[in-house]
Amino acid sequence: MNGATNGSIVRDPAPIVATWLGRTEYLDAWRLQEAVASRVRAGGPDRLLLLEHDPVYTIGKRGSTENLLASPRELREAGAAVYRVDRGGDITYHGPGQLVGYPLVGLGEAPDLVAYVRAIEQALIAALASYGVIARPEPGKTGVWVDLEGKPAKVAAIGVRISRGVSSHGFALNVSTDLAAFERMIPCGFAHAVASLAALGVRAAPIEVGRRCAQALAERLGRALMWTEVIDPAREDEIALNAPVRAAHDLIQDSAVR
Repeated sequence: MNGATNGSIVRDPAPIVATWLGRTEYLDAWRLQEAVASRVRAGGPDRLLLLEHDPVYTIGKRGSTENLLASPRELREAGAAVYRVDRGGDITYHGPGQLVGYPLVGLGEAPDLVAYVRAIEQALIAALASYGVIARPEPGKTGVWVDLEGKPAKVAAIGVRISRGVSSHGFALNVSTDLAAFERMIPCGFAHAVASLAALGVRAAPIEVGRRCAQALAERLGRALMWTEVIDPAREDEIALNAPVRAAHDLIQDSAVR
């Protein structure tokens, strides 16, 4: 399992095992993350889950429903759900055409969160470069940015959590995402433009982009990469009784979002 020493990400000969899950409901993927994190802590392999979600807005620890601009009715008509989650950051959107990556990686007892986030950023930048897209980090901001119509625009959001030495949540890269969905919120809690590979003239499928991102992330973490087509489903005993996912509910359904 990967660890951290002196604030750096340590190289580990054991490979990261990646799996493409396809279209996956948000809560199902969140429960699976909790289960896989338990497996990693028990000595199982580090994993990378790659997938797409149905339309959903997630609000991180620093987020607020005030940054959600659409009414409950508008969100229901768009088929979107809204969840509070246990990652860092503010509000973000997931939906069809967006590549979502959840690395479940053991980072040791004293992980360097900044170095880990930077590794994800650099991996995404490298993957985008393979499509001829020039991307970059923005000083003081998390995520990956490009120039769209001469203005900075975020093409990938990053929000992670580290619990008991294992990472969860991860990144969301807009491939062919409907960018109108971002108009229903203030993404990441501050006004900015949003881009996608499609808007930049790149035609690619999320699964294809996922393979490039997986390889680039493994390289940035100093790891080998292997693929498997299946992963065991989450078991109840793998999810802590106090895990936030157990209390998660769609805020749209209980009218908590005004």
